[in-house]
Amino acid sequence: MNASHILFRTDRFNLSKVGEHFINPCCFGEDLAEWLRTVLISRGLTVGQPYQEDWGWELPATCGTEAYYLCMSGNSDESSTNKDEGEWRIIVEKKRTIGQRLRGAGKITTEDRMIKTVEEVLSVEPTIREVHRE
Repeated sequence: MNASHILFRTDRFNLSKVGEHFINPCCFGEDLAEWLRTVLISRGLTVGQPYQEDWGWELPATCGTEAYYLCMSGNSDESSTNKDEGEWRIIVEKKRTIGQRLRGAGKITTEDRMIKTVEEVLSVEPTIREVHRE
């Protein structure tokens, strides 16, 4: 996979109430996807509508001329005091053409602009902590 994983902790997003429209009971991330979409658009990126997958939510986005999928899901700590406290993962997957794949071109790097932008967005939000890559 041509991707990088960003992890963080927060209680800002829903990890406790399973929506009636969830494909699976673990499909958390809808509110994270909507929030991230709004923030990225405010920074001038082109971002599509989020959609549900069987493991969480996905958000198509473009940064400059590069296209990405931002895949997100979370796991609750199952705390008795705050059921929404937990760890979230955003997988930043860079799309490549068949030609790029055959040539080994267009691979995501540690300095990728989309990764840096998502990390920055998460890092400046006071309710989000422990932002790091895996």
